[in-house]
Amino acid sequence: MYKGSLAKYYDDIYHDKDYSAEAEFIENNSKLNKVLDIGCGTGTHIENLYKNDRVFVGVDPENEMLEMAKIKFANYSNVSFKNCDITKLYVINLHFDTIISMFNIVNHILNKDDLIKYFKKIGSLLAENGTFIFDCFNGDAVFSDGPKDVSKEIKSRIEGGSYIVTYKPSFNSDTGDMVIDHNVKVIHSKHQEVIESFDYTLEHKIWLQNDLKPLIEGSDMRVEKVVSSSDYDKEADISDYKITFVCKGVTR
Repeated sequence: MYKGSLAKYYDDIYHDKDYSAEAEFIENNSKLNKVLDIGCGTGTHIENLYKNDRVFVGVDPENEMLEMAKIKFANYSNVSFKNCDITKLYVINLHFDTIISMFNIVNHILNKDDLIKYFKKIGSLLAENGTFIFDCFNGDAVFSDGPKDVSKEIKSRIEGGSYIVTYKPSFNSDTGDMVIDHNVKVIHSKHQEVIESFDYTLEHKIWLQNDLKPLIEGSDMRVEKVVSSSDYDKEADISDYKITFVCKGVTR
């Protein structure tokens, strides 16, 4: 999914995403000694959580994204990356006190069997009383109101440059399948001309909270709270299009 031109421009397109607020929420709700980032992409969450006395492992199936992350942390011995699906991750004698899986990773898991394997693996890697934090689309809101077309301009970190990003979602309310077609136009910083245009498609499964909670609680974890992703002090409700779960590892 995250390959080619998308991987090339990814960090610049999403540079204004509020990673610092997400990192602060993670800091306030976990211990952060040994940290596993599932779907780490280019490693931006690790950048925002980094401290010398912490150990980080980032996992992602997209090699092009991981190569960028490896460049960022080439000189850091306490950060490592694995190019694999989380269910294939193997670590020796290591449990994580914090596991994160941000930016709707759960919604990229398209069937229930794979979702069960995902939560089971996380439960097996999470230390007792450790914290698992993930965000996702709020199924209650999506099924109620449906997704909308969006077109927006995003300023580049390069002065004068920008991107025109268009999202066209289609949603099947019978199955919970959502496909989002994207088009990105890259605007040259000097001449204000489109120098590249590319398309990509992301597939999602929209899960309800009532789908997710039993699977989490059947995987050596419990759901501690579910909050709005736009206001972490607010309990999630149907008005929130994206939500964040905080889960705890149970005593084995």
